[in-house]
Amino acid sequence: MPGKTVRFQTPSPSEIDGSASPGPIPYLTLPAVDCQLHPVLMHNRSSSRSISWDMSYPIQYARLNPAWDQSNWNAPATNPNVTHMVVIFGAWRIRIFPRPGSPIPYVTVLDVLHGIYRYLRSSSSSRDFESLSPDKKMRVTEAYHRRWQRCQPGEQEMERQKGVKQIDFLAESKSFWGLSPTKELGTWQLQVLRS
Repeated sequence: MPGKTVRFQTPSPSEIDGSASPGPIPYLTLPAVDCQLHPVLMHNRSSSRSISWDMSYPIQYARLNPAWDQSNWNAPATNPNVTHMVVIFGAWRIRIFPRPGSPIPYVTVLDVLHGIYRYLRSSSSSRDFESLSPDKKMRVTEAYHRRWQRCQPGEQEMERQKGVKQIDFLAESKSFWGLSPTKELGTWQLQVLRS
C-alpha cells in the first residue's frame, strides 16, 4: 500500500496499552479438571450471541444479551470453579487468571474477557507479520490503520506509534462469538465472527 506503513514496537513488560500494568502473574500448574463453561461464554451457532463485543474495543463496550442478568459478569467462568484456564486461537495460547487485586479467587466471566483483551492488545512481532500471505498482510495493515485512526485526535499518533497489535491479525473477524471446548482439559477455543 503506497504511503502506508506498519509499525512494530515491543513495549516494556510494565507497559501495555500505554498504562502501567502489573508484571507477569505467577501461577501454579495445577492439573486441569473437566468442567462446564458458563452458558454466556459458550459458543452456540443456533442462538443469538450472549455477549456482543468487538474485541478491538475495551471490555467496557461488551454487552450482555438482555436475557442475561448483569450479575453474570462476576459469575464463575466454569463449573466447578478454576483458578486459571487457557483460551486458544490458532497458535495463540491465552492464559486467563483472576484479575490482580480481585477478591474472587477463581476465574469469572469478566476475567475471561479481560484476559483476551489484554492479550489482543499486546504488540505483535515483525516476524509474524512477514510470515503472512500478501493478502493477509494487506488486511492486517488496514485493520491497524482503522484502529489507530478511530482514536481521539490527540491520541492517534501515540496509538499509531505503538505499532501492530495481535488484534490487527484478526482483521475483520474481531467480534467475540464465544468459546468452545477442545480435547485438552482446561483449554477452550476462541470463536470469532466478522464485524
